[in-house]
Amino acid sequence: MDGIRARITLRLIDATAAPKEGELRIWDTDVRGFALRITPTGRKSYCLKYRYQGRQRWLTIGEHGSPWTPDTARSKAKEALYQASHGEDPQATKVETKLKSGTVRELFERYFVEGRIDKPLKRESSWKVDQYNYKRHIEPLLGKRIARELTLSDLSQFQAQVANGKTSVTVRTKSGKQHAVVKGGTGAAARAMRVLSTMMAWAVRHEILDQNLCGKIQKYRDQMRERALTEEEASRLWTMIAEAQAASVITRDFADIFRLIMLTGARRNEIVALRWSEVDFDRARIVLPPVRTKMGALNRSRTIALSMPALEILQAVKRRGEHVFPSSVGDQPLVGVNRAWDKVRVLAGIADVRLHDLRHSFATFAVEGGASLYHVGRALGHTKTSTTERYAHPSDAGARAVASEVATRFVGKRATQPAPGPANRALEGDQLSLPLFSAEETQRNV
Repeated sequence: MDGIRARITLRLIDATAAPKEGELRIWDTDVRGFALRITPTGRKSYCLKYRYQGRQRWLTIGEHGSPWTPDTARSKAKEALYQASHGEDPQATKVETKLKSGTVRELFERYFVEGRIDKPLKRESSWKVDQYNYKRHIEPLLGKRIARELTLSDLSQFQAQVANGKTSVTVRTKSGKQHAVVKGGTGAAARAMRVLSTMMAWAVRHEILDQNLCGKIQKYRDQMRERALTEEEASRLWTMIAEAQAASVITRDFADIFRLIMLTGARRNEIVALRWSEVDFDRARIVLPPVRTKMGALNRSRTIALSMPALEILQAVKRRGEHVFPSSVGDQPLVGVNRAWDKVRVLAGIADVRLHDLRHSFATFAVEGGASLYHVGRALGHTKTSTTERYAHPSDAGARAVASEVATRFVGKRATQPAPGPANRALEGDQLSLPLFSAEETQRNV
């Protein structure tokens, strides 16, 4: 069990500081499975991890404070363990109460804690995105509603309200110096519905809710904002990265990060947080463990092939610690990547291109070069070809080349020539390499 093992007492609780990130658990040495959770906000609650009918379950006893003290919570934990050992599920009564009166806010609070246990390989960044969508869109409109009383009409109205901008707001960032704008729109509505549906599906699996109504709602499609670079833009960007580095507009580390993303199609953080232990120079590849990839849920590592230019970039990087691109403060990944990218893309005249669009450009160039979606998907770390299809944006020229290649198989090289205009349609038979019919044959065929 991760966390601290000690007898939970008032003195220990008062002396334990809240963690800076994640969740701290103090596991009681008197009662097995009994623990105190402490969140970064300082919230403290008692819980019990136990087994019932061969399945691991969690019981949230209550928040620290009246009526729950270490002694009263420990007694409740002992009572629950006794019930479980005698064929009764201590969660049953509480679940039944939740089914009748639990709000959407309470359900999400539980999901964001216990869901992490159910999905240990889901990346923390993904949890943060889910929490953001919940906090900005779901909680303001549905937080106080009883979860099991939500109807199809309620969910349809919620989706429409987010799409129409009802949750739009301007908020001050943590630094207090800048403001962030939370927008609505169909894309925001699609993402909010996806988070709500995922939570409700989890609640159904844990027998907290009877059904997930989100599956019956016709949802908006998430807007695709991706765009791929043209070859001219890609060449201009490559040159500008070198010029920006030479002029000290960006550091060499930032320049190398941008180059590697362009050359590998890797995700931003796969390169930014790259460790030397993940680089295999002998086989010209990067091997990322499951916890560092979106394939983590399948418990699969991800292999990123390195071309010779990419390999040479890494070979030239000086080792300064565990990370390939370390921060100046401690052996942590480099920070400030987005600011550096903002400078480069403006100088390159592609201000509308996001760093993630370099990944889409990699896929597009690969497909236009003749690579199959299967192999492009393998290079990008996709598990579904449908995902790769979203990333590849072949140009019209590429589509014309494919059509011309197929047509050549039917009618020869003439297929690559432009079609005749209206004034040139009266072609002689021999110009089309077709046999001419005699007047007698024509009459016979009529």
